[in-house]
Amino acid sequence: MDRITLPGVGMRKVKSLMAVALAFAIWQVVRIWFPQFDVHPLFGYIYAVIEMRESSEKTKQFGLRRIKATLIGLAVGLSALPLSIRYGTYAGQGAAFVLNDLVIILLGILLTLWLAELLRCENFCGIAAIIFVICLVRDRSTDINIYLYAILRVFQTLLGVFCAWVINALVCPYPKKEGN
Repeated sequence: MDRITLPGVGMRKVKSLMAVALAFAIWQVVRIWFPQFDVHPLFGYIYAVIEMRESSEKTKQFGLRRIKATLIGLAVGLSALPLSIRYGTYAGQGAAFVLNDLVIILLGILLTLWLAELLRCENFCGIAAIIFVICLVRDRSTDINIYLYAILRVFQTLLGVFCAWVINALVCPYPKKEGN
């Protein structure tokens, strides 16, 4: 019978936890002024874990590309919101409105992917499209303004990237390799 070897808890996992905890702490400070915001910065947690790379330099390099892609997705998303409000499901719940919303989303994704590629976001074009979708598609049960909601989600993304960078590059950097 083969023995099962369980993975260890290495520094990358520990640093991911530290980045998530830092994102939580910073978010709680933000909530002092905006107590109506969610307790947990969902997107901050996601990107704090995703951006914890195998080297401090990669965290910085990939984080900057992710930020650029995020800002592209935000710009296109905020630009498309008025169209979605006017012609999409925000205006009504009929089939024509849902179809209009889908067309706006599909064209917006295409434009976002195109712009991200044009602006050399490399492997992060999909992230730009995801941010665009996050801007347009939201939980309508909340009373938060749709523009504020979109900006908050992007802010949480930037928060996660920042926390991963702080932990991976400043607090617990990887040792420099010989010859660097």
